[in-house]
Amino acid sequence: MKKIFAILISLLFVASTLSFASANGGYDCCDPEKFYVSKTSVKVGETFAVYYYQSFVSGCSYNVNTEDELVEKIIINVYRDGKLFESYDLRKGENIPGYANECYIEEVYIAVKPGTAVFYTSNCGEKKVTIKSRALPMDKFMKFFGLGKKD
Repeated sequence: MKKIFAILISLLFVASTLSFASANGGYDCCDPEKFYVSKTSVKVGETFAVYYYQSFVSGCSYNVNTEDELVEKIIINVYRDGKLFESYDLRKGENIPGYANECYIEEVYIAVKPGTAVFYTSNCGEKKVTIKSRALPMDKFMKFFGLGKKD
């Protein structure tokens, strides 16, 4: 009888281990639903959002190349179960806690300088946002009269 209980308990342990591994082993960090950028081209002063899924089990990390200071993070929205859970306005100095649970995160950026901002993941490609300078109305007149050209 003790052997039967030992065998049943060991089978229960193996089955639970395999079910946990199959449920969490198929996570794809590169899935477009897990990491995407709302716009690939913006002008200085416009906003765009970066969406990503954060999970304690996933092991994925998302970063932005901020060395050139081309973009500034202004708002962070945290979504759980398809609803807005928390929102942080960084312009007001609100602090951001760590996220341990599974959630979707929306980071809203504002383009500060022209260039290419690079958003990348730890184990798959990168997403680029091209930031163009804002054209001024005076530029059309200057071009029409041939003014402002560099020699």
